[in-house]
Parts: sequence; C-alpha cells; structure tokens
Amino acid sequence: MKLVASVLIAVGCLLVVPGAALAVEYTVDSTLDDPDAAVGTAGCLTAGGKCTLRAAVQESNNSVGVPDTIKFAAEFNGQLADTIALGASFPVITDPVTIDGDGAGQCATAAGVNGPCAGVSGPSGGFGLQVEDDDVVIEGLAVTGALTGINVINASEDFVARDNWVGLKLDGTAGANNTGIFIDPNSNSATIGGTTAAARNVIAGNNGVGLDIEGADSALVQGNYFGVAPNGTTAAANPVNVEVTDSTAGGGFQAENNEIGGTVDPGSQATAACDGSCNVISGATSTGIDLNGNGVGQNEAPASGPTTVSGNHVGLGATGTTVLANATFGILAGGSNETTIGGPANADANFIAGGGTGIYHENGEGFEAMGNIIGSGPGGADLTSPNLGMFVFCLNNANPVAVDGNVIEMDGGTGIEQRFGGAEITQNFIEGAGFGILTFADPAAAGGNLIEDNVIGESVVSGIQIENDLNEVLGNAIFGSGGPGIRIQNQALLVISTENVIGGDAPTDENTIRENGGDAIEIIDTSGASEDSQNEVARNKGDENGALFIDLVGNANDGILPPAFATSQQSSASGSGAEAGATIRVFRKAEAIPGEVESFLAETTADGSGNWKVTYPASIPGGTLVAATQTSPAGGTSELAIATTSTVVVDGGCAFISSPDCDKDKDDKPKDKKPKADKKAPETTIVKGPKVRSRKRTAKFKFVSSEPNSTFQCKLDKKPFRNCKSPKKYKRLKPGKHVFKVRAIDAAGNVDKTPAKRKFRVLARP
Repeated sequence: MKLVASVLIAVGCLLVVPGAALAVEYTVDSTLDDPDAAVGTAGCLTAGGKCTLRAAVQESNNSVGVPDTIKFAAEFNGQLADTIALGASFPVITDPVTIDGDGAGQCATAAGVNGPCAGVSGPSGGFGLQVEDDDVVIEGLAVTGALTGINVINASEDFVARDNWVGLKLDGTAGANNTGIFIDPNSNSATIGGTTAAARNVIAGNNGVGLDIEGADSALVQGNYFGVAPNGTTAAANPVNVEVTDSTAGGGFQAENNEIGGTVDPGSQATAACDGSCNVISGATSTGIDLNGNGVGQNEAPASGPTTVSGNHVGLGATGTTVLANATFGILAGGSNETTIGGPANADANFIAGGGTGIYHENGEGFEAMGNIIGSGPGGADLTSPNLGMFVFCLNNANPVAVDGNVIEMDGGTGIEQRFGGAEITQNFIEGAGFGILTFADPAAAGGNLIEDNVIGESVVSGIQIENDLNEVLGNAIFGSGGPGIRIQNQALLVISTENVIGGDAPTDENTIRENGGDAIEIIDTSGASEDSQNEVARNKGDENGALFIDLVGNANDGILPPAFATSQQSSASGSGAEAGATIRVFRKAEAIPGEVESFLAETTADGSGNWKVTYPASIPGGTLVAATQTSPAGGTSELAIATTSTVVVDGGCAFISSPDCDKDKDDKPKDKKPKADKKAPETTIVKGPKVRSRKRTAKFKFVSSEPNSTFQCKLDKKPFRNCKSPKKYKRLKPGKHVFKVRAIDAAGNVDKTPAKRKFRVLARP
C-alpha cells in the first residue's frame, strides 16, 4: 500500500509541472508576408497553408525562452525573386532565434558571387528586422529598403550577423537602407561577421551609416566588406562605413572594448588579400571609421574606449592592390579616448590609402597610432596616398599621445601634422611628403613634442618643419629633402618659435642629416617680435647637404655669433668670443664643405669672460677641419666657426707653440713652477630655468661655475644630490611646488657650500 501511494503521489506531481518547451525548426517556403493562421498551433502555417517568415517569427516569439531556428526551403537560391517584401507591421524579434537564409550553405547569387540565399526588403520608412532579445543570429539574408535594415535595441546582448548583404539586393544592385545595422546602448557583445569568407557581411550602398554602434560594449567586427560590392573591388558607397560612439541618450552610455578587425594571420600577408579578421572599409563618401560622432543632436559623443582598430584595409579593395578611397577621413578617431589604431605587431597594421586624411586625432586621451602602413599595400603595391597621412591635435591632454612605427609613403602633402604639443612621434618611416613632419600652433598649454628616431626621406619642402615651441628632435635620420633637412621658423607675424632642441648630448640623440637640397638645419625668425627666439642645436651629424649645416636667418636665436678659435691643436682647442656661461661644442669635419659635420669631439662651458678650452678624448690628425658652436645660457645656438688643426711636434715635453710653461725656443725646458694649493670654493649660478608658475610638466635648468673645468651636482625637492651637467632637464613633473638646487665642484675638489637654488610651481591643467 505504501509503494502504491508513493507512485500515485509522484504521478500527481508530474501532472502539475508544465512540460518543458523544446526548440523548434521552422522552414520558410513562401516569399509572401502573410501572418500565422493560429499562433501556437499547427507550426507556422498561414491561412494559405504556407510558412512565411512573418509566421515563423510569430511562432518563435510565442515559444518564450527557447532558441528556435528559422530556415528557408531549397527554392530560395539567391535570385532576386527570392526576396520577401516586409510589411510595416513586421513583428519584432523578442525571443532567441537563428534566422538562417543559408541553411544548406551559401548560394550562387544573381550577383555572380556566392552569398545569401534569401532577401528581405522594407518596409519603406520603417525598420526591417528588429531584435529585442539576447542570442539572436541573422544569417544569409540580403536586407534592403528599410529605415534601418537590422535594428538591435533594448540591451539585446550577444547578437550575431553573418553572411548578410545589407544595402544590396541579391543581384548586387543598390537597395539602400538609411542605416544598415544599428546596435543601440547596452546591446553588448555583438559579433558582426567572422574570420571565414562564409561569415562575411557586405554592408554597402546605404544612405547613411553602414554599421552604427552607439553606447554598446565589446562588439567584434571582423571579416566584412564595407562600402564595396560583394566582389570586394567595386565601390558601393556608404557615406560612413562604421561608426562607434558613446550615446548621450538616457543619461549616457559609453562604448567600451569594441574591436574593428584583429591581428591578421601573418601567413596571410604573403598575399595582398584582405581575409581572416581583416575588414575592407573603403569607398565612403565621407568617413571609413568614425569614432567621434555627430554630437548631442544625434545623441552621440566620442567613444570612451578602449577601442581597437587593427588589421584592416581602409581605402583599399579586398585584393590590396587597388584604391577605393574614403573621401574625407580613413579613420576619424577625433576626440575618442583610449583608442589604438594598429598595434605593436606587424600583423596589427591597418593599410590606408587615398582620400583626405588617413588618420585624424583631436584631443582624445590615450590615443596610439602604431605600425600602420599608409600609401602602400600589403604586398608592397605602390598606392595613392591620402593628402595628409596623419593629423594629431593635442590641446590640454593630460598625457602624451603616441605615433609610433608607422610607414607613410606619400605623394606630396604632409606625412604627420601635429598641432600644439603633447605628442611622441617616434620610429616612423616617412617618404615622399611635402613636409615629412610638420608641427605648429603654440604648445604652451600642452607642452612640446618628442620627435625621435624617425626616418624621413625625399621630402619636397623639408624633412621636419617646426613652427612652434618646446619640441625635442632627437636621433632622426633625414635625407634627400628638396630644401632643408630640419627647419624651424616663425609661424606668423609676431609669433616666434623658441625653446626647440635639435639633437642631444648622447650619440643616440644625434640627428643624421644627409643629402638635402638646402641647409641641414635652418632656423628662421623674420617675425619682428620683441621676444627672442632661442633654439638649441646640440649634437648632430651629416654630409652632402646643399648649403650650411646650421643657418640662422633674420633674428634667429637673437643673432648669436659663433665663438672664435684661438688655437686648434691635435688634442685640444681653445678660443674666446663666447657669452659667459655658454656651452661650447666642437665637432670634427671630414670635408671642406659647409653642409657637413662628421662627428662630435668635445664640449665645455665658457668662463665669465667668454674664454673656453676643450680637450679631446683622443688626438686627431693635423690638418683636420674642426667646427665649433656656442649655445648661450638663454638657449640659442650659433652657426659654426671653422678652424684647421695644426701639426704639433713635441720636444722635451713642450710643443712648438706659445705656452705659459714653455719658451718658443725648442732647446728650452719647461719652467718649473710649484702649483699653489686651491682652497677657494667655486660659485654656482643658475643662468636659466622655468617660469615661477607654469603648466609645463618639463623643467630645464642651465648653470655655470665661477671656475673652469668644474663639475656639478643637482637635486630636485627631497632627493639627494647626484652628478649632473648643464643643461639639466626634468620631465613629467607632478603639479605642485618644486625646489631645484645645483652646486659646483672645482678641479681641486672644492664644493660650493651655498648651492644655487630655484623655486617653481607646476600648475594643474584645467
């Protein structure tokens, strides 16, 4: 009896629990748009006994929570007649479903290439396929003629679109939507395309944006064709191909962790084809990729990021050998933050060709453009360059932006244009531009730029042209410019360019400047401004330049004159005519031509009377040409003074030269003088330093000793004294008060007991 009772209880429990719904597969066998005859019964049959797409969506929505599949019958085979005209009331997709127009694989379409097997068109003025639930897949459809072709809204996550033509009919002709695919705020983790040809979407020929991601995170956009026909080589323009922005609607939603492209398989780069994760993003009448948006009126703000754009063809066809330019911008980073264009690996490169500006940045924090190739294809094809390779605009950026390791092959125009300051432009290869690198506009609020280790060749006007302040130009190789290798000039009337540094104090800082048609380094100040231009030229080298190695034009560097040689010997040189405390640099020349400097020899500091002497690390042959510059305590460097090294024969310890310790007669011996003990400490003077209050995060100090051949020790704030030399520079200073101290130590070891001191404040940026 107990056993029977237990069985009856168990059966009773089963009767009160609803049966678990099972996933259902519906097969569309009609191009009509009729509704389901009785939702929830008899499958997806209409009154006419057919299964339409509308009826299948109605049935799928009714089976709540079940991931159904909607397929298409074999008679849907990629011909124009296989298109379903959607009515205005087409149901919104509110339950997980896969709509698979490629049930048996891609079809040989009427366009002559493999692609979707079925089409949906319209409704005109309304939304086509609307998605309002997670885990929806739309595949193998040509989606045309709607206000938005595929509309993913209401925080619908994990949406997938693959092997769709959005904006083109099954015969490849135009069937524009206003917007191709829209992903709305919080509809996160969408996948658009994939890494196989069968997953590729062709999103082209639309009236507005091809793919619009607004306020959504973690979208992956790979392997698609934007702005080109399904053959990958014929333009079928969208005005904007891809747009990723924050949304200002509903309190605001940020676009974070979105990726366009991906690291290309290095093996695939043996050919020029755009395959794998590579997107073709070309042919736009305006912009290839827009991360900036159209502002509050469109509920858009620049993407907060991180956003990564890598491994794409931007302005190229799928073969990588033809140009299908985006008319205005290839990649418009604008004010987007934490944006990476390219990446550190070779396979991260975006290939960019044609149009107005290849990459455009404006004030975004955390911007990096790395390893991109502009003006040539992945197989080395010589392609038309943009008019401007890269534009970088930094005003009040908290941290420097990075432009590193890009290859920019230009047909005139400008390789990299930088406005204001705060950029680190490093390790780029730039060839064939009008200006290789051009910087201008006052960088006082942003600090200067670092231009380092670039190779710049065959520029029409100048390799590096500087029209603003505070730039450091170090370790670059500049060759074959039509004019000067490096030019510093005033930007406009009454605006000078000052406090730029060309070359540094180490061999790796030397710029190599060769075979340029004009001066190696030209500094121009024709502004008539009351302020002095003071630009420093430190260690540099080069040959076969068509004019002077250093040329000061107008009132450049306040008209400073070269120092004068008094002696030029095999082991040393000396002279006069320098400013008190000036830095004297002496160089070796290999040829008697003005545009050549072979190598650096030595430097020293002029005494209070402007006299100076340097001793070389090793003797040089007699008859060697040497050259000297002076850099004033204010920071301006002169042109070169030239001398020839004399041949010195030593006899009995004295040379046949005038010396306080030797008579001119070779038979005389050195006079025996007992040196007096030096017990007097030197006096240290700071001759130049930063302003008392400044927003600059870099502080540079120049200082001198009252005694020649002194060394120095410096300290900042509470740090200990450490050996240093003038000038001493501190970078990336934190806002707040700072104290700099420096003390001289003379040749006898006497230390200045009252170090020179300078107080200053770094202001926080607004």
